[in-house]
Amino acid sequence: MRVDFYEMGGRFSDPLYVAGVLVSKAWPATKDIAVVGSAGDLAKLDEQLWAQPEGRFLPHDRAPAKAPIQLLEKAPAEAGILINLDPAAPLPEGRYQRVLEIVPPDESLKQKLRERWMAWKERGAELQHHVLK
Repeated sequence: MRVDFYEMGGRFSDPLYVAGVLVSKAWPATKDIAVVGSAGDLAKLDEQLWAQPEGRFLPHDRAPAKAPIQLLEKAPAEAGILINLDPAAPLPEGRYQRVLEIVPPDESLKQKLRERWMAWKERGAELQHHVLK
């Protein structure tokens, strides 16, 4: 399993915007994408995915359903791509081809993500770090 950490910076200051960009890049090549976060964040992302990217349809739903892009409060048992919006969430136990961890610019949250990096490493995941500017 590959785990990519996307560290936000520069013009990338909104985790929901970054999640939208990642979903947009992954769909339709990946048919089962799960985005995990708080109910509030998922409601905002739901609205965003209807509007952006302009001129494109991203089939999604906020409940476990048949939609290829699912917005969930808890990680599913499996998915092609799992995008995590919550640095404090427990590490998921499911099977995923890729996990995308979004690292917000908030220094207080970065420690949680450092802990997640180490936990994924202990599980034997292939780790990648990307800096967004």
